[in-house]
Amino acid sequence: MNYLLDTCVISELISRQPNSQVLDWLRNLPSERIFLSVLTIGEIQRGIKKLPDSNRKQELAEWLKAELLERFQNRILAIDTEIMLCWGELITDLEKQGRILPAIDSLLAAQVLTLGLQFVTRNDKDFAGTGIQIINPWQI
Repeated sequence: MNYLLDTCVISELISRQPNSQVLDWLRNLPSERIFLSVLTIGEIQRGIKKLPDSNRKQELAEWLKAELLERFQNRILAIDTEIMLCWGELITDLEKQGRILPAIDSLLAAQVLTLGLQFVTRNDKDFAGTGIQIINPWQI
């Protein structure tokens, strides 16, 4: 099985007090089975850019480019036409149920569905009703 990591999981890698259970879970997975979305890269970049100028901001910017992108080289998944078709169907179905899922979250869900991945996140309730398989390493 292959896994797509949500931004909250990546945040544990750089947290000042990371959750050891999450880190242990990640360490036990073969790296070739772990993927990121281009959407997650964008969310991380946005979070870094919003920080006030500081050493921490510079460290995180360097970490993103020098470590994270290198670590996940060839395992960063793009959004393509097939995923967008799935996304259009998914958000329409959710809207009919009265659910509005933010664009990034619904695109991640469509990516997971299209590519047959398991989604690793702490925010399992946010993705309820999308039909994706979720793993929450905070609760394992």
